[in-house]
Amino acid sequence: MHVYHGDPAKLAAPAPVLSSDLLAFIADRWGLRVNDPRDLGGSFTLNVLVDGHVVRVYGPWVSAERLQELQRIRRTLKGRTVPIPDLRPALDGSLWSAFDDSVLEVEQYVVGGPMDAWDRLHVGMRTLGRLHTVMADLNLHVPPPIANHLPQELALAATHDATSVVRVWGPTPQEKRYAEIAEALARELPVVDFPCQLVHGDFKDNNVLFWKGELVAILDFAGMRPRVDDLALPLAHLLQTGARPAQVRALVDAYDVGCATPLSDRERRALPFAMARMALSFLQYLVLPGDKKYAQRLRREFNEERGPACEWWLYRIRGGTLSEESFV
Repeated sequence: MHVYHGDPAKLAAPAPVLSSDLLAFIADRWGLRVNDPRDLGGSFTLNVLVDGHVVRVYGPWVSAERLQELQRIRRTLKGRTVPIPDLRPALDGSLWSAFDDSVLEVEQYVVGGPMDAWDRLHVGMRTLGRLHTVMADLNLHVPPPIANHLPQELALAATHDATSVVRVWGPTPQEKRYAEIAEALARELPVVDFPCQLVHGDFKDNNVLFWKGELVAILDFAGMRPRVDDLALPLAHLLQTGARPAQVRALVDAYDVGCATPLSDRERRALPFAMARMALSFLQYLVLPGDKKYAQRLRREFNEERGPACEWWLYRIRGGTLSEESFV
């Protein structure tokens, strides 16, 4: 059982890196000054600031077809007044280009800070509600190669696949316990059928930019999933890092303010379990092939982040701290 698309070897490939050859290519194709580049960071994409623009270099797992699909969606949403940065065409008018095994695009740099304070989070959640409204009639024809999402109907089988990889390691007692916890968490989560729609897919911190109190840019689209799963991603992180359930409920209410169709009672009851499923979603990387360095990084993450996250959610669900009543 797997929930990724495309060539698994590409999914485990190293992320692109900043190089003099890449900068020369950008200067030649886009006519930008590249004498003072700044790496802006990014989990899977290389983002480089040059000459007032952000060059986004996608890993080899992102196809040209996927990038063009994302650009189509962003153009449509920009026409619906969603604050999305302008793309800068290359000198020949094209909106993307290939470099080595990667595809890249260039967009206007937007000055702003992340969605990292409660007033910004309230604005962000209202905006997410509106975003889901204006995206509801759109579709995604080229899925992401892998996503920070685990379809609930696949969660148990995919988790067993991931923990079977752990057991091949000759696991330590801690690793064996975390594998058992992940399986127990997957068994605890109900499967509730909801329709899928186009959603943001990663609506958190530095993908939502603010400047002088205003939301000025939304970055990094898009995926297909139930809207409650999209809402779960930023809220799960907040709960895990110390937010109180009452604070998170206020953000759920803010989402409803921005949305043409507020969450149903059934969606609100499913939300805590969608949040808990986020901890399981990252385990899917364990089943991807990779070199020794890649395997060591995943094993370290399993011990330091993924296993403890699964334990955190299982403890709260079994203890009743979080239940289907939490956000109703």
